[in-house]
Amino acid sequence: MKVVMPMRFLRCSSLILAFTVMSTLAASKTHDWSTGKILDEGRARYFAGMYNSSSSSTSLNGSLNGSANSTNYGNTTNTNYDGSYSGRSNTSGSGYSTPVYKVYDNLVVEGTDYVYVTSERLRWHWSKGAHVAVNGEVKYYVDGRKLHLLDNDGKEHSVEILKQIRKPVVSEGNTDSPLTASINSASPIIGAAPFSSNMVSVAVNSTPKGADIEIDENFVGNSPSTVQVTTGQHTITVKKKGFTDWSRKINVTGGSIHVDADLDPKR
Repeated sequence: MKVVMPMRFLRCSSLILAFTVMSTLAASKTHDWSTGKILDEGRARYFAGMYNSSSSSTSLNGSLNGSANSTNYGNTTNTNYDGSYSGRSNTSGSGYSTPVYKVYDNLVVEGTDYVYVTSERLRWHWSKGAHVAVNGEVKYYVDGRKLHLLDNDGKEHSVEILKQIRKPVVSEGNTDSPLTASINSASPIIGAAPFSSNMVSVAVNSTPKGADIEIDENFVGNSPSTVQVTTGQHTITVKKKGFTDWSRKINVTGGSIHVDADLDPKR
């Protein structure tokens, strides 16, 4: 005798089975959270490329001796003419270019046995990094090359470990922090930005706007833009077609820097 189970019963059974499997997996991934300390934090922005958008339109004022065939695809209309045309044609175009940056939230976390230099990429403009305080405590656990931490809002963040430093043994009576050395010598991981605690924001504006910005002969975006540079001496060059190049050398020591470039028209 063949028994046929109702579809509703089968669907409910599938949902119960899926819920049971998910609950089992969640239980199997329970981690022991440790208490660490935030030693440093910072945000870095790196130029990734340009986003370009353009459009054009054509108007005709005249006469056509022949035939025309038009096709529509969404918001685009293409017209092909078969014959001879006489009259006036006007074409106008518009467009814009927007620099694209990769933004990273960098943290240095002191754990029980190691100090972790980490980086979290903020992929969307509304994304937020971990809400933590320097010298404040944080709950964390390590899973392979990832460090998971709970920020002050109770939100869990999964950040990539760029460098892992074993803490030296601290002798009795010595209360100095074991982290005194080469955090910034972390070897970069492919696809992640190296941590740098000596980055300085430089805001570059120009008159007129929309000029190309170069720092040490490297294109970094169009004005107005804010970029991150390391401390030290840098050469900022602002270029725009039809204007004389503007260039200055600056010595970056810290804080934030504002640069205004007034471009002179070429004669």
